[in-house]
Amino acid sequence: MNVSLPNPPPESPRKPLLFLHATAGAGHTRAAEALADASAVLELPAQTVDTLDCTRKSFKHIYSKSYVNLVQKMPALWGYLYDKYDAKRSDSKSQKFRLLLQKINTKNFLRTIHDIDPAAIVCTHFLPLELLNDLKRKGKFGLPLIGVVTDISPHSFWVYPHVDRYYVASADSQRELLRKGIPEERIQVSGIPIAPVFADSRPAPKARAALGLPAKPTVLLMSGGFGVGPIASILHSFAEHTADCSLVVVAGKNAELRAQCEEIAAALPVDVTVYGFVNFIHELLDATDFVVTKPGGLTLSEILAKGKPMMLVAPIPGQEQRNCEYLLERGAATRLYDFADAAYYIDRLLNDSARLRTMSLAAQHIARPHAALEIVRDIEIRYVQCNPLNYQGTSA
Repeated sequence: MNVSLPNPPPESPRKPLLFLHATAGAGHTRAAEALADASAVLELPAQTVDTLDCTRKSFKHIYSKSYVNLVQKMPALWGYLYDKYDAKRSDSKSQKFRLLLQKINTKNFLRTIHDIDPAAIVCTHFLPLELLNDLKRKGKFGLPLIGVVTDISPHSFWVYPHVDRYYVASADSQRELLRKGIPEERIQVSGIPIAPVFADSRPAPKARAALGLPAKPTVLLMSGGFGVGPIASILHSFAEHTADCSLVVVAGKNAELRAQCEEIAAALPVDVTVYGFVNFIHELLDATDFVVTKPGGLTLSEILAKGKPMMLVAPIPGQEQRNCEYLLERGAATRLYDFADAAYYIDRLLNDSARLRTMSLAAQHIARPHAALEIVRDIEIRYVQCNPLNYQGTSA
């Protein structure tokens, strides 16, 4: 007798990992995108959300623009505020007032999370981390909450007692979190997450040929995603420079800076190629001998992954200054102070092959090109594959 068996029930769709960032500094967004790319490699559903998109328009504008304006126009004030608030506890009066302002302006935030219904939430900016930590403290939020710190030094804005796990750049970063009260079992040294494309490299001559760049020693001048920094001054220093080298300038999203650099480049005696915002920085890094850059956490991690020496310029007081000191101590970078005489110092380093080799080896030693994959794999094992009923969360 034939027996008809019922069809098995369809598998429930897997809940996504939700990567929350904020467009206050380009690195937080790039880190979230890198983690989403790593999730795709591991065939895990994922979604990225800009937390500021869940706020009032006026709050988003003020929050994102105030940071850029402050670090550009009043960097000393930013450095003072950075140090001042790094010494404050998350339960201080000023921190409580800041949290209240954020809660008032983020009423759509929880609705967005509810609609997505994620398996776990990963924050590459401290804004969503602070909001969700407060809800966990009150027992109103039960999902795994994870912080991915995007600079070498974890500022106190990142440090909250109800975060389940932190992923940090280095052993020094771990030490700093320990001293700020986070238990060791909640911290993993992973590196800062960058896109998987930075893990592969090609020889500089082949990369230059593929991009149509001159077949010469090449220096990459980077201004960061927002196009800030002394790139125009550095470029102008080559006005009387006769060395046989090639310069590549990436001006980011600053159209005015790009136009200024193109005007300067037209009168220089060296080969210069000027770009605006590009999505092939990994290819430009392959083509270069060393990089002149501001020391943002994501940018440095991408350059380290390529094993390229660095000349660091104009670090923002606070997080970039600490990033800068970390690389200088480990021999992967040098510091440029005199922008008007930049051509001399760039030429001197370009012609010191032994030093460039030493710096390249130092960069390779501290690079973590697979950080994004490592982070997502660990999250999958801890919070996705496990039985959700076994997830106990943190205990402050």
